[in-house]
Amino acid sequence: MDNAITDIELLQQEAKKESSIDFKMVTFSLAGKDYGVDIMKVKEISKAGKFTFVPNSAPYVRGVYNLRGDIISVIDLRIFFNQPARQSGESELESMIIVRLEDHVIGIIVDEIDKVVGISSESVQPPHPLFGDINIKYISGVAENNNRLYVILDVDAIFGTKSGENEASSVENQEDSFGSSAVEAESQVQSETKADTQINQSERELGFIKETLITFKQFYASPVNDDWIKRRYKQWFEERYNRDQSIQLTGVDDAESYLQSFYSPFTDCLWGEEYINAVTPLIPEPSGGNFNLWNPGCGKGFESYSVLAMLKKHKPDLNVKIHGSDKDLISVATAPGLMFQKSAVPDFYSDFMVEGKTGLQFQNSLKDLIMFEFRDLENLEVFSRLDMVIIRDVLSFLKVELQNRVLQVILENLKANGVLILGQNEKLPSLNGWEDISANGISAYRKK
Repeated sequence: MDNAITDIELLQQEAKKESSIDFKMVTFSLAGKDYGVDIMKVKEISKAGKFTFVPNSAPYVRGVYNLRGDIISVIDLRIFFNQPARQSGESELESMIIVRLEDHVIGIIVDEIDKVVGISSESVQPPHPLFGDINIKYISGVAENNNRLYVILDVDAIFGTKSGENEASSVENQEDSFGSSAVEAESQVQSETKADTQINQSERELGFIKETLITFKQFYASPVNDDWIKRRYKQWFEERYNRDQSIQLTGVDDAESYLQSFYSPFTDCLWGEEYINAVTPLIPEPSGGNFNLWNPGCGKGFESYSVLAMLKKHKPDLNVKIHGSDKDLISVATAPGLMFQKSAVPDFYSDFMVEGKTGLQFQNSLKDLIMFEFRDLENLEVFSRLDMVIIRDVLSFLKVELQNRVLQVILENLKANGVLILGQNEKLPSLNGWEDISANGISAYRKK
């Protein structure tokens, strides 16, 4: 009981920590120091070059740039802050953050773009004259995260969208003074094609998206899902590009939209009969009459119940035991009493359910064959020998090192010829010890 209480307290602490993250910033480096910009001000990030020079402009103005048909001003933030700036060759690409400030879109060049960092706004401390290399009026605060101190810049103050900032306003005035020079420059840079833009941006954009998927959805790019990540990025780029929207993920809604096509069929609902028929041929023949199956990430129990019905329908002679586990304590606690609306239950399940006052539920004799338990995959225990593991779309939401550890535990605890089923957009990073038996859209592997 003490251990259970400890686990619950740890979960509550972790949930409280995650819920306190209400400010996200794009981080980057200038002259060896770490800086951040409010992600809500960032339109996108880019690797760009070949800026068109504008005569009679300030030293920190690198020129203008064709951003998918829009001509934007490009400011070298290093020079603006009198920081050292390595002179890049004509063919080299610069790290550029594109910010949107009211009606202005401006590109700012930095040394290196890092990642998206989420923090609590309460942890942001006021600026201090200690940061003497940058005028304090351009700093909105400082914050510490993972032993790194970030100076959070106020881009509104820097680029003159706040009144009373004479030096900063000169940037905006400089933009207005481009006049005919910018018009002439436009004819030069219009020759940049959309393909060129994609080449310049794609690698950095994809890496940045991987970082924001961790921040917003705790989704970890790895060899398990790398093929899908690349396919999805290409689709996402085309979707957003054609609508002139930011490629980057600026919040949870964007991240959920990006991941929408990742999830396997029949997530959070009972499996359809067609899907069951696709999985059935992959069921291994047990060495005895007992059949042990582990379903980590079972959630509310839809998948575990679906698998049980599949086994009872197509392998009725097996002595089945299903272990459904999840780190969501409420879900696993309520799974044994899960009720279904009649309209949401395929006919396939009719022989396995009884009707109650509030809907349908599985027969008690069948529910007894599933053991739902709270289990955190970071603290795996040794199982009895398993015949099958179904872990769809779960690995990708674990840190990469934990993904590898879970797969190793599964390999060690599966019986010979035991079967592992992953999500439809996941695959084993190595077939060492495995045989790929994927078929009909099911990502499946047999232990050699």
